Formats: sequence, C-alpha cells, structure tokens
Amino acid sequence: MSNNKNEVKRKYWKTKIAKATHEGIMVRGYDVLEDLIGKIDFASMVYLLFQGELPTPGQAKMINALFVVFADHGISPSTTVPRFLQAAGVPIQVAAAGGVMMFGDIHGGAGEGLCKTLQELVQKAKDDGKKIDEVATEYVMTHKRIDGFGHPQHPQGDPRPPVLFELAKKYGVYGEHIEMVLAMEKALEKRAGRKIAINIDGGLSACVCDLGFDWRYARAFVCIPRLAGIFAHCYEEWTEEPGWRQITLDQIEYYGHERRSLSEDDVKGLLAE
Repeated sequence: MSNNKNEVKRKYWKTKIAKATHEGIMVRGYDVLEDLIGKIDFASMVYLLFQGELPTPGQAKMINALFVVFADHGISPSTTVPRFLQAAGVPIQVAAAGGVMMFGDIHGGAGEGLCKTLQELVQKAKDDGKKIDEVATEYVMTHKRIDGFGHPQHPQGDPRPPVLFELAKKYGVYGEHIEMVLAMEKALEKRAGRKIAINIDGGLSACVCDLGFDWRYARAFVCIPRLAGIFAHCYEEWTEEPGWRQITLDQIEYYGHERRSLSEDDVKGLLAE
C-alpha cells in the first residue's frame, strides 16, 4: 500500500456508461434531457448504452425489428413461470423477474452460444483465407449438437428468421454472420438428409453479430423485449384469473414408495431421549 498522501485513492465503483449529478443525467457523453429525450428511440438508446455511440438509421431499425419479433411467444416457460408467481400474489415485478430468469441454454438463450460460434467461425474464415461455406461445412460435420436450428413449435420451419434476414438486407446490416448461419443450415441439411431450418435463436445470433455486438449481449436482445410481453402476461393473470395456479392431480405421477409404516424399533431409534 502506498504511503503517498498526494496519491488519488481509486474509487470503488467506476463506469463510462452514465453519470448522474444534481444538474441531470449524462449517458455516454450525451445529456439525457437536452440531447436524447424526444430525439432518439429506445432501440437507439439501447445501442448507445451497449456500444457507446449512436447507431446508423439501419441499425436502429434492425434492433426495433428484433424487439418486435421477440416481444412475446404465447404460453411458454418464460410466461408460465411468471403466471404461477403472479397467481401466488407476489408483486408484479417479482413475477416478471421470474420469467426473465427462465431464459437459458434450452429456452430462449441458445443464441448466446451460437453468437459466439458465429463470430469465431467468421474470424476463422478470414484468418485461414477460406470461404464461408467451407468453414461452415467443416464445423457442422465435426459437431454433433448445434444450437440455433429446429423448433418444436414450428416443425415446418421457424418463419421469423427469413423475415429478419430480408429486413437486414433492406436496412443495410446484412453481413457475413447471416451468410455463415445460412451456410450452416445448408451443411446441416446435407448431413441430416432433411432440412433443419434456422430457428429464432439462430436468426437472432446472426443479426446481433452483424449489428456489431459482442456475443455476450445476445441474451439482452431476448430479455429486453420479452420483458414487455411477460408484464402483459402477469397483468392478465392478475386481473383475469382466479388467483391460484395448481398443477392438476391428473397431471402428476407419483412413483415413490407405497404406503409404509415405522416399526416400534424405528421410533425408539429416531426419537431423541
């Protein structure tokens, strides 16, 4: 530890994202009241928070498209859980938080891993001087499980990624990561002998990467918009349902011990003297 009294002590918290003072709030160098409010939309604000700079108009429109397509998906793990919580009488934000916590590697969060993979594969293609199709095929043929493809609720193919990819072209944010995931889809079809279409996780991953975001931000693009849908489900549960959720007994299978009893010796041995 330095004994220099003139040395400035390092503060415990530090951030370059935002600063609050008695005069107002500044985000990434912009005054919220003077520079941002009423002048940019929420998608642009998210981009500014994540990237430190304002987006192009095309990037903002693409983020808005992602927010819209992810806002809700009906009754799913991320809405049943908050409905159970809301029915138990907890505050609405507590119930909604339970829904956000449901996004993981199986439901809603698989895009994170694929996003990382896409960024690595695109970089590998550049480093090795290979074509995207070649790198995609090598990966698919050497990895058994690949996230971002197939969807149990859309057996004929998730309809959302093609729409997102067309919008990416329209907004000028279509790039190598979308090309890579499409090449992986072709390679996967060749390997499986049938088409296994890109699902929304795969579509999200490619779009997030082509927008220039680090893969660690992938789940944010699920949680931010879906939270609005989750709140709608919580409100509906609160105002239109009886206030108690229970899994019905005919949906529960018990496969433990049949009825049994303690012997007198068991009781003597277990009771404290």
